[in-house]
Amino acid sequence: MQQTPQTRDTSSAAAIPSSPDYQHILIHILRIALEPLPLKAKVTKIFSTLSSYRELAAGERAALFVVNQEGKTLDLLVCRGFEEDGPPCRSMPFGSCHCGLAAADGRTLFFSEPPPRLSASASFHGLYCTPIVKDSHPLGVLSLYALPGHNPSPGLLELFEAIGNIFAVIIESQQMDQQLIQLVNDLRGSIINLREEKKFSESIIQGLNHGLIVADPDGSIRKSNSVAQAIFKPFTAVLDGRYLAEFLGDSAATELLTLTPDQPGHMEKELALITPKREKKIIGYSNVPREDARGNRVGVIISLSDISELKYVRKEMEKMNRLSTIAEIASAVAHEVRNPLAGIKIMAQSIEEEARDNSEQLECSRRIIRQVDRLNELLSDFFSYARPAEPNKRPTSLPSIVAETMPLINNRLTKNRIACTQEIGSELPRIIADPHQVQQVFLNLFLNAIDAIREGGQIDIYAAAMTPSMHAFYKKLYPALIGKKPYVVVRFTDNGSGMPPHVAEQVFEPFFTTKTSGAGLGLSIVYRTLKENDAEIVLESKEGKGTTFTIFFRAEA
Repeated sequence: MQQTPQTRDTSSAAAIPSSPDYQHILIHILRIALEPLPLKAKVTKIFSTLSSYRELAAGERAALFVVNQEGKTLDLLVCRGFEEDGPPCRSMPFGSCHCGLAAADGRTLFFSEPPPRLSASASFHGLYCTPIVKDSHPLGVLSLYALPGHNPSPGLLELFEAIGNIFAVIIESQQMDQQLIQLVNDLRGSIINLREEKKFSESIIQGLNHGLIVADPDGSIRKSNSVAQAIFKPFTAVLDGRYLAEFLGDSAATELLTLTPDQPGHMEKELALITPKREKKIIGYSNVPREDARGNRVGVIISLSDISELKYVRKEMEKMNRLSTIAEIASAVAHEVRNPLAGIKIMAQSIEEEARDNSEQLECSRRIIRQVDRLNELLSDFFSYARPAEPNKRPTSLPSIVAETMPLINNRLTKNRIACTQEIGSELPRIIADPHQVQQVFLNLFLNAIDAIREGGQIDIYAAAMTPSMHAFYKKLYPALIGKKPYVVVRFTDNGSGMPPHVAEQVFEPFFTTKTSGAGLGLSIVYRTLKENDAEIVLESKEGKGTTFTIFFRAEA
């Protein structure tokens, strides 16, 4: 039979207990309540604090139950000191169990008998249940288990009631925050519903879908959302209250504030910005006037989005589509030309055999054969580009590929007095690629670097497993880099002649070359081969200072 709980009769919960022995405890709890912590973290810290005071004889076990939205049951929010399964009850109706009785009674109760659902093997020495009430409305129950030998006192009952008041403020504040979030969400839904009726609503929708800045006519920012703050984070830590011109410059601020025709859901203009770290950021934006209730223009609402990565991906897709089209044309042309060339070579060889005594005809036939062989070499390049061999991708040691490539170019390096250094990280993971195709890629990059240096230069090879910090750096060069995939980074750097920007933009284009010989397919084949092996390559070059090719290989997990 359950023992009658001990209570203290009071008409209202005390804010401060009458016993001075417990005032320092309450002050400590108040300080924790004012800390900027999430609700659960704050409650857990208060539980830990209560168990640390010996005069309370409070055990390690404590729990906080809150009234659910329907107001019919108490549901567990936070617990401490229990087994993995938690306290014996996670949800209970009012009037049942110890916590339910305290919630229904409205007073702090001390129970010397264990709760009905507590395991018979679990130790029990007493339980305080303090209802958490705000303006006569129950918000929850605070449940604190006592240590052996504990005896309740009026002072302790006062203390726990005061702590219940603090929890009431904490929970009410949390509920107000949730209500505010719900209010914002409801307001957003209302704005979407009115999008077709009001021009102002259309601009708000754009802002909610993208970044949103509300500015005065002079460029002073009245309000911004989190997306806009993230977009402009490289320029300033705070948006609200600042002028656009302060961190973007007069020209960019004027562009953003100049009104453009409204087309909901589309970024109408693009703005290229250079961050303080010299990184390029492309912003797509549209804007509409902000009007007051009387229809007077009082500012501008700017809807914007960071489209830097989108522009890069589109550019890469256009390049791949273009390369694919050119590959089909090259394949068709090469196929049509190769058969006639074979016939020409056979006829030239026949003429050569019959012209043993005619030196002039003999020389002409030999020239024809040499030109046919040269055209066949070009056709072989065409076929390598148009119909690359299916890669045999498998885990491969990158240092081994470099080691096998070096003997093929050592003579040319020595002949041109070019030094080559290697910095390949230890414990480098294996890459997933076709080793023979990767070797061909490295060979082409070596030859390209040697041609750029001519004589007396330097080629550096660097390889390392990509770390998170390296990923953040390289994503600026290649925005489409996948963050969760392991990569190995390889860099080929030379101190050759370098390239101007307009040349660097076209080096991977087929048939583009600055050389007097060749078909301009070398780097195009490199690009396509790496794509077939799920690898990526980017180029950095400065005219007169050299070139760096950076390759991202998928690594073995």
